[in-house]
Amino acid sequence: MNLEDTLGDGWRQVVGGLGLFLVGAIWGSAAETSIDGMFWPLVVMMLGALGAILGMSLGAGGAHGESFDLRTAVDDMTEMLNELQSKLTGGEDGGSSDDGGSDDGDSGE
Repeated sequence: MNLEDTLGDGWRQVVGGLGLFLVGAIWGSAAETSIDGMFWPLVVMMLGALGAILGMSLGAGGAHGESFDLRTAVDDMTEMLNELQSKLTGGEDGGSSDDGGSDDGDSGE
């Protein structure tokens, strides 16, 4: 089993991100321990980690790859909330019985 089978199509990006993270870690271990001395090594480490995570998510296929599709996730959540609302209200229309009147609480008097 090679890296492409394990990590998917984005395996090169994962390896590059981990390499960049390692460079930042080595640089950070050699830097001074003040905030000024650790800022850029930490930024390089963060960019490497984000690159590796992005490579894993973009190269993933199947159900794992679908979990990173924001539009599908929002649509699924909306559908689940609509089903829950219809169960709680007991109606198929989601309980919206709006007669087109105003919502100011005034009964028209």
